[in-house]
Amino acid sequence: MTAADRMAGFLDRQFRQRVHFDALADVADQGDSSLPCSPGRRQVLADAADELVRRGLARLPVGQGGWDYSAHPALPRWVNRPPLPRTARARPGPRAWVPQLSGLAAVQLTPGDHALLDPVNVLLRDRPDAEVVRVAERSFELYGDEKFLHGIERHRLVTRGVLDLTTHLRARPAPAPLAMFELGPAPWMLIVENSAAFTSLREVLGGWPDRDQVGWLGYGAGDQLIASLPTAVDAFRERNHPVDRLLLYADLDLDGLECARQADERGRKAGLPALLPALGLFRALLTRDARSVPAAPPPRLREAVSWLPPDMASEVFDLLAQGRVLRPEALPLPVLRARLDSAVPLLPQL
Repeated sequence: MTAADRMAGFLDRQFRQRVHFDALADVADQGDSSLPCSPGRRQVLADAADELVRRGLARLPVGQGGWDYSAHPALPRWVNRPPLPRTARARPGPRAWVPQLSGLAAVQLTPGDHALLDPVNVLLRDRPDAEVVRVAERSFELYGDEKFLHGIERHRLVTRGVLDLTTHLRARPAPAPLAMFELGPAPWMLIVENSAAFTSLREVLGGWPDRDQVGWLGYGAGDQLIASLPTAVDAFRERNHPVDRLLLYADLDLDGLECARQADERGRKAGLPALLPALGLFRALLTRDARSVPAAPPPRLREAVSWLPPDMASEVFDLLAQGRVLRPEALPLPVLRARLDSAVPLLPQL
């Protein structure tokens, strides 16, 4: 069975029109133990996405915002299932909802909504105080499919406040942990968005002469950082090595800046310090050659660059408005090594 076959089977079991590509990639990984570590994984996933389109099972995003350009080839952030043909269909009859779900009586529900809600109704009827477990575990218990509830926090009933993950599903998210490396005892962490820059900085910081100046190094893995950043709280506690400063070195493009703002908000809610731009690295990056991409919409740009200090925000706004972006790969290992001077304190250089 190919990656496309496994993705197709997963799509067939979904109740939402839009399916995040991370979920499809997970299905492909689970069917081929060699794929997660394969250097050709992205190409396999890209080919599988194209195959889904050829089979008429998925539609790919239109526009730059729907794609992950952190490595080659680009991968879609989601796929849309083709709309089903309109057929006359009897609507499900009224349900006797448990008190916790009584608000559903005023909501027009689809058959897909009932497929989601009926098992939840039974759970709350029989075990209203069920222990709160991970989403995938509850998903398997209620639907026989650990992926059925993937992305449930974006379902319209959840975003409208009618269905609650903890109160009704008795579940909680289990994001992939942030990849973190304790390089030294200093109370700070630098998070790097992409793998090339992360590997280079790990080499430079791992060989820093004064170990007391070095702290944590984290790998953000693109927009997965938004979900994974709060897991750093547990790592800091387990190692008894808290931080008072979090820095991020990411793409200077619309997606990278929007990811930074959202990760900052999510991290603060989890009790972490503010996620700050690694200004020293960004200033060095701004001296490098930019690459051309389609220009981003100015309203989104203004909001995205607000994560940066005003002087840098203005410069980056002008750059992105002209359809130019900067990626950390433009600041390679030899340049990084030359710019980070071991004779002066490290943190201000970052």
